[in-house]
Amino acid sequence: MSNHNRRGWRLSSLKQLVLLSFLVVVTPFGILIYYATDALVEQSAEGRVLAKQALEVTRRGQRLEGLAEDITRSARQYQILAKPEIKQRLTQNLLDYREQLSIHSFILTKVEQLNQINALLDNIEQSNAEDANNLLGFTRDINQQVDLILDQRLQALNSTAQHTQTQLSTLALILLVIEMLLILFFSFSIIRPVRRIADRIQALGTGEEYTGAMVGGPDELVELEQQLDWLTERLAEVENEKQRFLRHMSHELKTPLTTLREGSDLLADQITGPLNQSQMEVTQLLQSNSRQLQSLIEQLLDYSRLHQNESVNFHPVKLLPVFIEAIEPYKLLLEQKKIHLTLPKEEHEWTTDRAMLVRIISNLVSNAALYGSNEGDLTLSIEHTNEHCLIHVENDGPTIPLKDVPLLFEPFYQGQNRRQGPVKGSGIGLSIVHDAAESLGATVTLSKNENHRVGFSVCLPISEHPIND
Repeated sequence: MSNHNRRGWRLSSLKQLVLLSFLVVVTPFGILIYYATDALVEQSAEGRVLAKQALEVTRRGQRLEGLAEDITRSARQYQILAKPEIKQRLTQNLLDYREQLSIHSFILTKVEQLNQINALLDNIEQSNAEDANNLLGFTRDINQQVDLILDQRLQALNSTAQHTQTQLSTLALILLVIEMLLILFFSFSIIRPVRRIADRIQALGTGEEYTGAMVGGPDELVELEQQLDWLTERLAEVENEKQRFLRHMSHELKTPLTTLREGSDLLADQITGPLNQSQMEVTQLLQSNSRQLQSLIEQLLDYSRLHQNESVNFHPVKLLPVFIEAIEPYKLLLEQKKIHLTLPKEEHEWTTDRAMLVRIISNLVSNAALYGSNEGDLTLSIEHTNEHCLIHVENDGPTIPLKDVPLLFEPFYQGQNRRQGPVKGSGIGLSIVHDAAESLGATVTLSKNENHRVGFSVCLPISEHPIND
C-alpha cells in the first residue's frame, strides 16, 4: 500500500481528467475559429470599403467626364456669343470640376497630371476655348488611372485573402496534428490504468502474481486498485484456509479410514475366524468402498498439491512399472467387476516426472474401473516415436454424452453418467489428469467415444526441462 504514496502528480479524479482532456482538445479549435473569424471580419470590412470606394470613384469619374463636356461646350459658346449667362455657367462648371477633381486627387499618385489639368482649367477660365478641347481627354486619362489603381487594390485584397487562406490551412493542419497527439495522450492516460487494472484482475483470476506497474491515475482508479489489493489478500487468506482445511480434513479422514481398511483386511484374511459366504461378501464390500474413499481423499490431496504449483522432476522413467503402480489400488475393484486388463507387452522409457505420470494414469484407470462395464476390457497401450509418447487408456462402458464432452476436464463437474457403487464421485479426477498433464507440458484428450468404447490419450512431448538424477 505504501507504493501509492510515491506516485507523482496526477489529477484527483477521473471526472477532472475527462473535463481537462475535453478542454485541452477543444481549445485549439477555438483558437482556429477565433483567428479565422477575425481574419474574415477584417477582410470583409476591407472589401466593403473598397467596393464603396470603387462605386464613388466611378460615379465621380462619370461626373468629371460630364462636367468636362459641359465646360468644353460652354467655352465654345462663350467664345462665339460672349453672353454673361454662358460665362456664369462656365464658371460654375469649372468650380464643380475643381471640387470633384480635388476629391479625386486623393486616389491619384501622379501630381504632374493634376498640375496640368489645373493649368488647363485656368486657361479655360481666361476664355481660351482651344484648351477646353483637351480637357475631356485628360479627364478620361485620369479615370483610367483611377480604375487601374482600384484594380491594383483589388488584386492586393485577393492576395491577402489567399495568404490568409494559406495561413488558416497551415494552422488547421498543425492544430489537427496537435489534436491527434493530445487525443492519444489523454486516451493513453485513461486507458493505461484501466488496462493495468484489467491485467491485475486477469492475474487475480488465474491465481498468478501480478508483477506489472502500479495503476496510478485518478482517485477512482487508485481506490479500485486498493480494493484489488484487499481482494488479493483476502483471496490468499481464503486459499490458505482452503488448503489448511483440505490437509486437516484429509488427515482426519485417513486416520479412521486406515483403521477400517485394516479391520476389513483382517476380516477378509479370516484372522479372527472363518467367515461364511454372506460375511465374506460384506467384508469385500467394506474393502472395496474403503479403497474408493481412500481414492477420493487422495484425489482431493492431489488437487490441492497441483494448485500449489508442485515442482516436477524430470528423469528417465520406465513406463510399465508406472502402469502397475497406478493400477494396484484398483485391482480388487477390477476383479470384482471381472474387467479384463491388458498391459503393453514391451517396456518403454520416457523422460518425465514419475509421480505426476502415476497420478495421471491412476485417475484414468480409476475412471475406467468405476464407469466401465462388468466383464468388459481395460487396455493400456503405448505409441512411441522420436518426438512424443502417446499413452492410451481405453475401456468398455457407456459413451460420454456429447454435451458433457467440453466440460470433462472442469473441476467438480459430473456428467450424466454415474459411477457404480455407493460412494459418489468428487468430479475432480479428470481435472487432476488435465492439470498434471499441463505441469508436464503434455496434453490429454478424449480419443475414443463410440460403440460402447471410451478412451483417453496422453501425449508426452520431448522434455525440454533439465534432467534431475
